[in-house]
Amino acid sequence: MTTSATPALPSPSPDSDLVIKGITQSGQQFRPSDWSDRLCGVMSAFGPDEQLRYSPLVTPALRDGLRCVIVRRQLAELEPRLFKFFLSFALDNDLQITFDADAVATLLPDTVRRMSQDSPPLRPAVATKSEDY
Repeated sequence: MTTSATPALPSPSPDSDLVIKGITQSGQQFRPSDWSDRLCGVMSAFGPDEQLRYSPLVTPALRDGLRCVIVRRQLAELEPRLFKFFLSFALDNDLQITFDADAVATLLPDTVRRMSQDSPPLRPAVATKSEDY
């Protein structure tokens, strides 16, 4: 009987987001180059402006120059089968995965992240009077 060596999965914690990286366990870049957009398209919809909108639960991202998909932890609670689909996609394609505490926040530049934590909430914009023509 032969057994194939499977890569050890990082251990998820209940408060971690799944990050699927566009690189295989052997270090090869995953193709096609738009794989992250295609995968996130599973949960996308067209908005009222006829533009494609990704779900806030499954987001394509670029981290450290590498295409990734961030699957928010809430998806595992709301739709466990869909979360398993994304995890299975990564495992079936031998992609590297990690579990990050708040992966979406890591996408923000440091200055923006600091500002969002330190600054008071913005006041609503004051409506200006429109002129009739």
